[in-house]
Amino acid sequence: MKISQKFENLILKQLESFGCSMGVTHLVIYLAIAKHGTKATFEIIGQWPQVDRLLISIDDDPTLKVSEPTRRWYPLQENDILLGVLRVETNFKDGNWPLNLDSRLKALSISLANCVSIEMERQTSNEEINYLKNQVSIVIHQLRNPLAAIRTYAKLLINRLGSDNDSIEIVESMMVEQNQINQYVNSFEKLNVPIKLPLDIGEERLLLPPNLDNEKIITVQTLLLPILERGKANAKLDKRTWTQPSFWPDWTLKAIESKYGVIAEIVANVLENAFKYAKKDAEIGIVFTAKGLFIFDDGKKIIKNEKDKIFQKGFRGEASKNKEGTGVGLFLARKLAKQIGGDLKLLDTFSANDVDEIHTIKKKNIFYLELPIAQLHE
Repeated sequence: MKISQKFENLILKQLESFGCSMGVTHLVIYLAIAKHGTKATFEIIGQWPQVDRLLISIDDDPTLKVSEPTRRWYPLQENDILLGVLRVETNFKDGNWPLNLDSRLKALSISLANCVSIEMERQTSNEEINYLKNQVSIVIHQLRNPLAAIRTYAKLLINRLGSDNDSIEIVESMMVEQNQINQYVNSFEKLNVPIKLPLDIGEERLLLPPNLDNEKIITVQTLLLPILERGKANAKLDKRTWTQPSFWPDWTLKAIESKYGVIAEIVANVLENAFKYAKKDAEIGIVFTAKGLFIFDDGKKIIKNEKDKIFQKGFRGEASKNKEGTGVGLFLARKLAKQIGGDLKLLDTFSANDVDEIHTIKKKNIFYLELPIAQLHE
């Protein structure tokens, strides 16, 4: 174990705080060190007072192997593992140590053992983090070439397709998705530089491209268009009916702050659930309202006793049996909606109380994403 300066200073401060107490003249802490292929030894890492003496291991100091009434040893132990020892020298020639002193020294040894254990865990975690960062760098490097090649081949394919507009549209959609993946790769690259973690962001937070570029002007329309195109393509592949807005309300066309980029994540998560769990012939779609939007599917209705549970982290309902998933999508979607001052609900029917307007559409499952319209463009 490599001793950091901060850890060494912490140990010395603990020893110093105990010094000159009840006849104690010298405190020394040793760590158990086991190098590969050799037996464990005890190496000195700190002492009080800090005198000019050679810091050597117990094995190399023969005087320590002789019993002395003025000396005691206290183990630094975590469960059954011996991490080190604390050596205590006193001026008690007869070996009769006060019980109060012995109790305090035992407490000190427990505290020092905790410090050593925490430092070892910290160093192990840092090694794992550095290893993972190196692996991420390698993966990013390896991904860039095939991603660039996909775009090149797509352009060549467009040239060969000539006037086949329908096929060209499909290839162009592939290029949009390739660009999206490229942005994911760029986001991973940022993981290898020091970051300041944002407040109120849980471990489930997705690092999606809409949130990466704070300088880019975004609107709800620019956020949702790629998602709608993806939904349209999925519906076509599944041979299901897809409904999307032909008219975009004013609030979807005005510039919004980058923090509202999570709207794309919310919609994508709810739509993904609909495509994954609705039966193959069920219609799926989106309808705008004055204060947000509806995401619906006309598949099997979510049963009553699941309606209050579907937004819980890890919950998976009847429709998700025998299908891949983690039960995080709707939990994350509602969490993000609330973070930006909105909400995500599952409605039984469209009603004036829910959305301040009446819609006549009837579908089996209707999710209402309510947005803070007044604040979007401030």
